Amino acid sequence: MNAEPQPSKVSPRLLRILIFAAVAAPVGYGLGHWMKRGAWTIHLPPSDALTLVLASVLVLSGLIVMATAANRMALGKRINGEAGRAATPDQVRFYVGQGGVMLLAGVMLAAPPLAVALFNPLSPLLASAVMTGLIALFLLQTVGNIGLWMRCDELMRRVMAETAAVSFVLLQGLLFLWAAGEKLALLPAMTLWDAFNVTMIGYLVISVLVGWRRGLVE
Repeated sequence: MNAEPQPSKVSPRLLRILIFAAVAAPVGYGLGHWMKRGAWTIHLPPSDALTLVLASVLVLSGLIVMATAANRMALGKRINGEAGRAATPDQVRFYVGQGGVMLLAGVMLAAPPLAVALFNPLSPLLASAVMTGLIALFLLQTVGNIGLWMRCDELMRRVMAETAAVSFVLLQGLLFLWAAGEKLALLPAMTLWDAFNVTMIGYLVISVLVGWRRGLVE
């Protein structure tokens, strides 16, 4: 008899949806119940609300990627397209690192607007502490990104390079046109935080499109 372990019958897409629901449901319920009780009175401008949505997407996506890496058989099938072939330890570490980088990006993105909203007025000492933490997390994420670049294959490097190139050219052009319209008093003023939100949304959309074009996104 064949005693080899059978691959999971749950598709990777369904697994991601189940993990997302399992994480988002209790977090959303707890946050809504907490705010309903009046623990904090939070007034967020639209740009900060958008930032928190982006941060939530990054955090949940990072958790999903890391949870997917916990199942070596499912991860191996996703990477290799072969049933019964588990992912290698290097592949597991790569996906865990990728999820960790996304998680750090979400935390860094959410920290400034949350600090301003929760501690209003924000003292200079607390603001300095938040900024120091952001710098430390940014350095840690940079090391993680360099490590991912060194461990990934040629296809993944090509996707990352193509995403960076398209994002730079397209977003630079859009920001120039907006700045020109603002200078000519044809468009409203945009803060650096608003511009960062636009570039982050653009980068995420471009990365998904490039990954789909290269066959890395289902």
